[in-house]
Amino acid sequence: MFRLNQNRQMFPLNTSPIGEIITIQCFGCTTEEACRLRELGCIEGASAKLVSKQHHLILQVGETRLAINGELASKIFVLPLI
Repeated sequence: MFRLNQNRQMFPLNTSPIGEIITIQCFGCTTEEACRLRELGCIEGASAKLVSKQHHLILQVGETRLAINGELASKIFVLPLI
């Protein structure tokens, strides 16, 4: 697991509770997947909110909602926005 200063740890997006405001920290996926996420506005440092965890995770970044499968969501590392 990645470690950060201030005793805070990043965690995978798929473990985030619904409704929590998070900050996207880094991608542990392939370069191609990371590039596609960035093209859609899901970039490191962006604030986002997990809207749903049903068949796919629904992540709201700004005014955009993205459907992300569980496997990819497990490779997106986030921090809660404090």
